[in-house]
Amino acid sequence: MTLPSACTRAVVVCAYLASLLLTACGAPAATVTPSASAVTSATPAAQVAPFAGTGFRTNIPVGWQAQATNQSTTSTASGTGTVLMFLAAPDHGVLLAKTTPQPVADDQLAPYLASITPAGAVDVSPAEPVDIDGVSGVLITYTGGTGSATQENEDMVVNQAGNTYEIALSTAPANFTTDSAALQEVLNSWTWA
Repeated sequence: MTLPSACTRAVVVCAYLASLLLTACGAPAATVTPSASAVTSATPAAQVAPFAGTGFRTNIPVGWQAQATNQSTTSTASGTGTVLMFLAAPDHGVLLAKTTPQPVADDQLAPYLASITPAGAVDVSPAEPVDIDGVSGVLITYTGGTGSATQENEDMVVNQAGNTYEIALSTAPANFTTDSAALQEVLNSWTWA
């Protein structure tokens, strides 16, 4: 067996070291960015759904479901008045819009809210002003509700076109922040028809 010459060994060692150096220093690796048209999603992006009620339009928050066709649910929730929108959250929160049996005078909106607050409600806030698509009304928040489960509630009333609209959120205390944000989405997209 013949050993390679010193010159050949030096060239092989230099080539080896050069490849190690290039690997260690790392030449920038080529990156491939797919075009937007080539990307497909396995699940479609969630979108808000429009809702058209009597006298108004709004959007249903992502994940919430309209329950207006469920007569047993809407008749239980309506109490007095006509249910126009009944939305259910994945966490079992409920958002209700209805008209009162008779219009309530503007200066009686706060007393009206006080009169419909359930007996035993606690932490009832003072009536605060609210604006829904340029229409002024009042809102209150309170803890309580019917049955054994404690609920956090936000209830508001506004007068529009001869009707008094009541919009109410009721949900478990642990879900109030999330469901209240969904209520705000509904109010932000609300337009009077």
